[in-house]
Amino acid sequence: MNLLQQLKKIVSRYSGETAPLVFRAKVFFFIVCVSLLAVSSWQAWKAREEHINDSETNIVNMARALAQHGDDTFKAADIILSGVVERLEADGVDDVQKPRLHKLLQKRVSEVSQLAGVFILDADGNPVVDSSDTPFSGNISDRNYFQYHRDHKDRGPYIGPLIKNPAGAWRLTVSRRFDYPDGRFRGVVLAAIDIDYFRNFYSTFKIGDNGLIILGLNDGTLLVRRPFFDKYVGYNLSKVPIFRDYVTKNHHGTHTAPSTVDGKDRINAYRHFNQFPLFVAIALSKEEVLDSWVEDTLHHTAAILLLIVILALLGNWLLRQIKLRLETEAELRVARDNLDQLNRHLQNLALEDGLTGLANRRHFDIALSQEFARALRNKDSVALIMLDVDWFKQYNDIYGHRAGDDCLRRIAALLRQVPQRTGDLVARYGGEELVVLLPQTTLESAALIAERIRADIVALDILHAASPLTIVTVSAGVAMIEPSQESGKSGEPEELVEEADRALYVAKARGRNCVARHDDVKIDSAFP
Repeated sequence: MNLLQQLKKIVSRYSGETAPLVFRAKVFFFIVCVSLLAVSSWQAWKAREEHINDSETNIVNMARALAQHGDDTFKAADIILSGVVERLEADGVDDVQKPRLHKLLQKRVSEVSQLAGVFILDADGNPVVDSSDTPFSGNISDRNYFQYHRDHKDRGPYIGPLIKNPAGAWRLTVSRRFDYPDGRFRGVVLAAIDIDYFRNFYSTFKIGDNGLIILGLNDGTLLVRRPFFDKYVGYNLSKVPIFRDYVTKNHHGTHTAPSTVDGKDRINAYRHFNQFPLFVAIALSKEEVLDSWVEDTLHHTAAILLLIVILALLGNWLLRQIKLRLETEAELRVARDNLDQLNRHLQNLALEDGLTGLANRRHFDIALSQEFARALRNKDSVALIMLDVDWFKQYNDIYGHRAGDDCLRRIAALLRQVPQRTGDLVARYGGEELVVLLPQTTLESAALIAERIRADIVALDILHAASPLTIVTVSAGVAMIEPSQESGKSGEPEELVEEADRALYVAKARGRNCVARHDDVKIDSAFP
């Protein structure tokens, strides 16, 4: 049952009448309300997608800005180191140069806020000069950056590792090698960048209560995290899905996935630095991103629902006015509907056999004429199977006419399953004769169908003492015709019936319980 029929039943149940005008009015109000909800839902969903897309664009831009900021931060430190290296390799590090170098390093540290200190180390890892008022002491030849420069002739900057000074402050090192004129390793120039510089800078961005900003080395070492927790500094991110599956494989990108911490969806954006082996990643809580959208959607939905309620009240008032005008027509409509129903019933009775429920002779004649005309137009064929219950008169004489009627009804029930296509028709032709009309069917196919019907009736195993086979059987005649406008025969539909009837007599002459085709008439000598 479709939607309009269901709505019509609802209208009938509550209003007690099925006036088309009332029904259409209710359908109209229903469609208006559904349309408002649909449009509102579509707009809300579109706004949600745009909200998420805007957030993704914002964090992509933020990641680009933070990566550029990081590049600039380390580049500023590296420029200072490059200048110091050039001076050291040109002027050396003797006692005369040390005071001047100390002042130079202090000046550079004061000029660049992210620097916590600059240090010059000799080839053995001992401090030579640094920027602090209290000179650093102690050998650092066991440090990773020192060993790297000692063992590699690479003159470029080296980032790392992360260290913690005695005061508990985290520092990230940027270092360069400087050499003797002959290329031998002479020492290391080191700049210490205060991690708090990044932490304070990242705290200026609005990323929500559950947002996250991460600065890390490309090997997965976490340097800075907002919100900041000391325990996370130096944490290895190699097993975190966003780092493992995306950051390590792409220079930049976005990804939305559940958080490994709380399982809530987060929108992630990441970007590697262009000049240094670091990356920055930003994560926004999808729930927080959509908070404003949810609030706007709730307000909008409330307004829509209020509008729908107003429309429903106005519509209900209007419908009551319409129903008052239609009450005087209600009885007439009921009478008209009853008359229409009675006419349809009479029409069905006129085309239906009362005993078997099959189409009657009149219905068959109409269908035969229609299918013949259609076959003539389409240059197609029409086949007909004519069936006759064998020794049926004797069956009635032995078992009575009531039993004979039951027998015909059982055979009719079996035949009713034969039509499978539009145009196929089973009818009671008269008495114990039944016909099956098969448009667009060849003679061979019709004969096969007739044989199947004959076998199925045998399988019914209806007792018939007067039959040589002791059960009820049928004989069948099959005919097929291909109408042609060139034939000039006006009685061709009747000719099909006559051919099937002749074939039926051939089947009876052969001993009954068999199928004969109309082309058997010409070759069967048993036919008189």
